[in-house]
Amino acid sequence: MHNKITLGLTSLACLSVVACNSRQKTEVIPMTPIETPPAVAEAPAETSAETPAIKALGIGDSAPAISIDHWVKGGAIDGFEDGQVYVMEFWATWCGPCITSMPHLSSLQEEYGDNVKIIGVSSEKELETVTGFLAEVNKRDDTLNDNRMRYTVAVDPDRSTSDAFMKAAGQNGIPTAFIIDANGKVAWIGHPMSMDEPLSEVVNGTWDMAAAIEANRKEKEQMEAMRAFRMTLRKAQIAEDWNGYIEAVDSYTSANGYNAALADMKFNALLEGKNDKIGAYVWAEEMVKKDWDNPSALNAMAWGIVDEMPAEQQNLDFALKVADRACVLTDYKDAMILDTLARCYWEMGDRYKAIAWQEKAVENAEENSMTDSIRATLDEYQATLANVDE
Repeated sequence: MHNKITLGLTSLACLSVVACNSRQKTEVIPMTPIETPPAVAEAPAETSAETPAIKALGIGDSAPAISIDHWVKGGAIDGFEDGQVYVMEFWATWCGPCITSMPHLSSLQEEYGDNVKIIGVSSEKELETVTGFLAEVNKRDDTLNDNRMRYTVAVDPDRSTSDAFMKAAGQNGIPTAFIIDANGKVAWIGHPMSMDEPLSEVVNGTWDMAAAIEANRKEKEQMEAMRAFRMTLRKAQIAEDWNGYIEAVDSYTSANGYNAALADMKFNALLEGKNDKIGAYVWAEEMVKKDWDNPSALNAMAWGIVDEMPAEQQNLDFALKVADRACVLTDYKDAMILDTLARCYWEMGDRYKAIAWQEKAVENAEENSMTDSIRATLDEYQATLANVDE
């Protein structure tokens, strides 16, 4: 919970919006779309009546023809041969996850040998950007990038091949890999670090194409539903229609199941959009029920209230109850959660209890990035109390 109503649904990857933004971090891995940096962003291509429309691409469809300007490593490939399995992987030199995936792709290429041809396709404008990258030593493992990419590498500056695969399949993030089976059909689409099992089944001839097609259909339906949901929320926010906003969240949750980030968005809409503090905390009680046995989630909720909200929006009794439950679940031994409990008492004006719990937080703190902050907070509490007592 924080002080801005969140429309961006990248927060869905977080346990709660607080967990993404507060000083106390929980161990979450946000899903961040990989996009071309503004400095190298490309202008939209000019369109004309003669420009052919890109044919939609999905699992089970024939792989589109490839049109590559530069084959940097490995022999040129004019088309997909019958009986040969291919992997088309789209990447960029500036994409961290792409660079991380390279050794894994190389291992797969070596494992399958001639049975699979892995092709890494970059759509960067200048050939020298890719050749220069290959000539650099990667700082992570002190290995030449050319040696980290032990598979075919191609450059597609006009994006014709990228569009035929990525755009046609509605893929907006890189790295993305397409497995093409021995019949020239797209068998699988996804992150290259997750393709070991499907690639093995495609090579061995045990891949269930019908099941993959059905899963892809459902995924596309979910994406369309999410897109419509985003638009509904955006329109409701612009119109300051908070009832409509909340109804949209409730409807989407009813159809797709409870989601902590959406629940948090509803809380913010009630608290800040409608200025309904009572209603917001009634809803927060429902949120707590879902996470009553999850100390990290409870701690994030309590911390968001006592540290990130203005006083008029805080419900300190609620925050204290949630923080104390998190402490119970961790046997009052988690320094970060004890730090939250102490903050609750401090904000409620119970200075001595706050200091006592903060001292316990320091006692239980391990040597990590949070330790200095917890100790500094104790010093701050003690100094403030000394000044009051003088």
